[in-house]
Amino acid sequence: MTGCQRQPVEEVVEGIRKQAVDEADAPTDGGSLRSVAWSEIPDELFKDGAIQTWGEALAQSAQYYRRLPPEQTFEFGSYKVSAARMHQATQELAELARSGDLVGLEQVLKSRYRLYRSIGGNSKGNVLVTGYYEPLLHGSTKPSARYHYPLYRLPPDLVNCADRKKGCRMERGKPAPYLARAQIDAPYLTKPEPQKTPPPPPAKNAKNAKNVKKESKTTKKTARSKPAGPLANRGLELVWVDNVIDAFFLHIQGSGRVQMDDGRLIRVGYAGTNGRSYKAIGQILIDEGKIPHEEMTMPRLRQWLMDHPKEQQRIFFANASYVFFREMAVDAVGNINVPLTKDRSIATDHRLFPKGAPGILYTTLPIMGADGKSVTGWRPETRFIVNQDTGGAIRGPGRVDLFFGFEENIEYQAGVMKQNGSKFYFIAPIPEKR
Repeated sequence: MTGCQRQPVEEVVEGIRKQAVDEADAPTDGGSLRSVAWSEIPDELFKDGAIQTWGEALAQSAQYYRRLPPEQTFEFGSYKVSAARMHQATQELAELARSGDLVGLEQVLKSRYRLYRSIGGNSKGNVLVTGYYEPLLHGSTKPSARYHYPLYRLPPDLVNCADRKKGCRMERGKPAPYLARAQIDAPYLTKPEPQKTPPPPPAKNAKNAKNVKKESKTTKKTARSKPAGPLANRGLELVWVDNVIDAFFLHIQGSGRVQMDDGRLIRVGYAGTNGRSYKAIGQILIDEGKIPHEEMTMPRLRQWLMDHPKEQQRIFFANASYVFFREMAVDAVGNINVPLTKDRSIATDHRLFPKGAPGILYTTLPIMGADGKSVTGWRPETRFIVNQDTGGAIRGPGRVDLFFGFEENIEYQAGVMKQNGSKFYFIAPIPEKR
């Protein structure tokens, strides 16, 4: 939640991400990776009992590289690899991983692939690892007292500004900033106090009595009319959900699932944003002294919002960025347009690191209690991963977001992740012999 602040990485406390990345301020130094020896990697990496899932993730990246022009290049620091070579490499590693041959995989990697470590947020390899997931919401195709908050489709009047590729709308032939969250959401987050209807004046005759009665009905009808925002009544409502907090977190995650009141389970995914700047609401509460920095996690933030319903509008509206959604036929996809793989896909700053590339992540993961919600300890973990996603909260060489997937209570496991002192590496194929 605080990850999109432009601040030192050590101060970032949450990694719930999925906002549009601004291309205009992309780093250009190309020095975010350093070549290192395989001896840096612990032997535990090659004892992965679920290595087949890495193979599945690699197969998705292979499809991504296959769609690209063969000559397109990917940078591992100063080392460049063509899309054709990356396609070949990910196919080879996918087959080895799917076979479960860890001995053969280790031999191939150490003899035919190079290892590059991220310089991290402090240029010493220190990386902050956070987690994201697919949330579950409850919704309906029709608004009601329960299902009162809309998830909107991408509006047709949302266009890209030519200068910075941000969302705009045309006003009198000129681009203007698109609607902010407060403008879009005000009718749905504002709950006006019930208005007391003043007593009617005493009726002097039957005619006046009828007029008073008619006037009273009109007043009641007006009071009961539903609020409508600037996007309402345009056929843009994808689905109506029953929880504003869940909806806000969906805006941050970028994709999720909605259990419909008719029994269907649908998938919704990121379609675009309004182009407004993202502001991390977790950082607001830290700055205001509402939640201590060291206690800030997504579960802690959620509980605070639940305990302070009158503050929700102010906190939510502080983040002007707004996400639009679309219904999806497949599972959550990343920025290379392939399905993400639970526990294997990561999100990084795509301006710095090669999209789709295989890698290795060293971090610590929570040990969850029997309730699935409480943390009983932490365990070190070294695992193979694939770089298949990005987000505005994931900035710089010292940030990684690990995809935890979709399952019951997974938000508690992903939400407590803010593991500094982690490291991550990329794996690049050596040049082919001619």
